[in-house]
Amino acid sequence: MGEQKNSRKKQYRIWITLLVKRLWRQPVYVGLLVLIPLLGYGIGVLERGGSGGAAVAVCVEDGAWSEEIITLLTEQEKDSVLRFLFCDDRRQVERYVMREKVDCGFVLAADLKEKTENDDWKKSITVYETDASSITGMAKERIASVIFRLYAEACYDKYMGQISESASGFARKAYEEHLTDASTFGFQYLFDDFNGQLESDTDVGNDESVNVAVFPVKGIYAVLIFIAGMCGMLEYEKDKKEKKFLRLVPNALTYLVDVWISTVMPSMAVLLCLWLSDGMRACGGSLSFYGILTVWNASVWGGQICSLVIYQGIIVGYCVLLRAVLRSQETIAAAIPILAMGSLLCAPVFLRLGTYVPVFAVLEKLFPVSYYLML
Repeated sequence: MGEQKNSRKKQYRIWITLLVKRLWRQPVYVGLLVLIPLLGYGIGVLERGGSGGAAVAVCVEDGAWSEEIITLLTEQEKDSVLRFLFCDDRRQVERYVMREKVDCGFVLAADLKEKTENDDWKKSITVYETDASSITGMAKERIASVIFRLYAEACYDKYMGQISESASGFARKAYEEHLTDASTFGFQYLFDDFNGQLESDTDVGNDESVNVAVFPVKGIYAVLIFIAGMCGMLEYEKDKKEKKFLRLVPNALTYLVDVWISTVMPSMAVLLCLWLSDGMRACGGSLSFYGILTVWNASVWGGQICSLVIYQGIIVGYCVLLRAVLRSQETIAAAIPILAMGSLLCAPVFLRLGTYVPVFAVLEKLFPVSYYLML
């Protein structure tokens, strides 16, 4: 029995190896793998090319929080369509707005900290905006999130100091370490953007909820993995006709593995491309070996891998249902480009059309790409 079991395992390993080798001999499949990093690079260039964003003039008068506000607003520019121009005085903000060099402007009073702590913060921020400005509300959210964070820290320090002076230092250190690692509570703001994501209180507002051009790399990658899975359906039809693996495994298992194995290598390529793009974005677009290595921690790696594995399972299940409808190899081949285009149009890859046309809210649920973007 033991020898038979070992022989069976060896046969399965040989089977999987043959499937992988066969995929590497398919020009279309190899082209698909090459397309993943090329598209990722191209979309990244477009993102950086359109990253000028909407300009916002900000004057932070010298005060207790002035340096912290400037630092936090500068950090928020990395993942925002807003670009902050820091001015020396109020008049410079007024000039920028009057000449429409910026969409809106803000002047933060020097005594902002004192007024906030004394619940007398009204009239401590002056807002200027042009008639055509459409991002003033978003800019207010960004600035408010920075002030809220600083105010929360001040309240925390004050509260812990009242409880115990000896515990204040330890509590402050723990607060700074766990503020952004999702291990403690936080406020969440829900925005109706194309990914339906939640933003934490340290990153308030989602710029993609505005009508701007977006280049969602993750959605494009999801479509390519979906196409690879459907190509596995065609490989199964060939195996079935030639009865290649009939003696080794039943047809049903052959079908599942043919579809699944076609998604594995594209998923690995997508994982690496997402990691590299996040690393380059964190390093300001430059290649830094240490920066790229440290951009993802173990939990991020685990989350990304789990999302891709779940998505592979969704594609396999979808293809099982699809084959029940599309029985012939010719019909499957004809349906692949239609389903790929349908994913790009109906799934929230570029824009959630269901927000504007209700029928698309139903149609997007017919494509597995939509479910991956929700993970």
